[in-house]
Amino acid sequence: MIDPSVKVPLNASTLVGMVFPLFVTYFTTALLVTLPGTVVWRRALLPFTIWFGFRVGAYLDVSGGDPAKAHANQPLAFFSIMIVMRCIAWAVYRDQVRPIPGTFADANAKRASFWATLWNVCDLALGFRELSWQGPSKPRTLLQVPLPQGRSPFLKSRTRSVIQHLVLCDALQFALHSFSPDLSTPAGGSVFDPSLPPFRRYLRSTTMTFLFGYSTYANTRAVYEAISVFAVLILRQSPSRWPPLFFSPWRATSLTELWGNRWHHMNRSWMVALGTKPASRILGRVGGVLGAFALSGLMHDLGLRAAGRGCDFAAVFGFFFMMGVGVIIESAWRTMTGRLPSGIAGRLWVFTWVGLWGNRAADAWLTRGAVASGILPEPYRPSTLIWAFFTGP
Repeated sequence: MIDPSVKVPLNASTLVGMVFPLFVTYFTTALLVTLPGTVVWRRALLPFTIWFGFRVGAYLDVSGGDPAKAHANQPLAFFSIMIVMRCIAWAVYRDQVRPIPGTFADANAKRASFWATLWNVCDLALGFRELSWQGPSKPRTLLQVPLPQGRSPFLKSRTRSVIQHLVLCDALQFALHSFSPDLSTPAGGSVFDPSLPPFRRYLRSTTMTFLFGYSTYANTRAVYEAISVFAVLILRQSPSRWPPLFFSPWRATSLTELWGNRWHHMNRSWMVALGTKPASRILGRVGGVLGAFALSGLMHDLGLRAAGRGCDFAAVFGFFFMMGVGVIIESAWRTMTGRLPSGIAGRLWVFTWVGLWGNRAADAWLTRGAVASGILPEPYRPSTLIWAFFTGP
C-alpha cells in the first residue's frame, strides 16, 4: 500500500523534478530503439527510467488534495507503468524498431531529416498502439476500420461522441450511487449486501459490476476521443492516425474476441514482448496467454494501489488471470468443435465468465472510492441536474 501522506502534489517543482526526467529517458529510449546498434544504450538508460517511473506513479499526487479524487492517481500510475514496460521491452529487443512499409513513419524514416526523425520519435513514444510500427500483429478489428474521414466530419463525429460518452459515464456512475450512498464517499461501498438473500445479493452485485465496467469503458473512450480531437484540430494530424479505441465490446461472443479484438490494445505490444513470448517458450500457448493476462493483472493491481487505499490482489489480479483461463478454455473448445463460442450462447458465456470474476474485482475498486467523484464537476453533472429537475420543489 502506498501511504498518501508521502505523496507530493503536482506543481512546477514536481513537474520539473519528477515528470520531466521520466519523459527525457523515455523519449531518448524511443529515439534509440529506432536506430541500429543502440541496445547497450537502451539498457544503460533502463534503471533510470524504472526509478523515475516509480517515483511518478507512486508518489505524485494529481488529486489536488481531495480524498474523493484520489483515484485520479490511478491513470497516472498506469501511464508510468506503460512507459516503463515499453522501455523494458525495447531494452530486451536487440534489434531496432522499424516502421511498417508505406506508412507515414516509413516516409519520415526515408527522409532522414532532424524534423522527420523527431516526428517519428513522438509518434512511437505517444502512439502506444504502435500503428505505424512493426511488431506484434495488429488486432483484426483495426484492419477493418473504414477509410479515413475528412477532417471536418471526423471532428464533428468525435466531438459528439466525447459529449455522449461523458454523459453516459456520468449516468452510469449516478446509477451506481443509487445502490448505496456510501459509493459517493471516499471510503466507498461494497457491491455485496449480506442482508439480501443469495439470488438478490448476486443479482445486485452483478448489475453493479457491469455498471462499473461500462462506466470505465465510457470514461476511457471519452478521454481518448477528446485527445484525438485535439490532435486533429490543433496538431493537424490526419484522422487516419486516430482509429477507434474500442470496437463494440458488448458484441463479443467469445473472450478471445473480446480481449483480442474488441477491447483497447494500448498495452498489446509490451504484453506480448514481456508476457506472451517468454511464457510461451516455457509452457507453450497456454503459458503465453496466461503470461499476458498476468501482466495485465499486475498492472491494474499497482494502479489501484496508487490511490493510496491498498488493494485486493486476489480479486484484481485474479480477474485478469481468469480471463486468460477463459481464453484457454475456449481454445480447448475450438479444438474439440472446430470453432469458438458464437451467437447468443457465446454472448451468455462472455457475460457469465466476466460477471463471475468481475464481482470481486469491481468490489475491490468500489470499496476504495473509485466512483466517489464524478467525471464532471458536481454542479454540472447532467444526471444531477436532470434528477433535480424532476424531483425538485
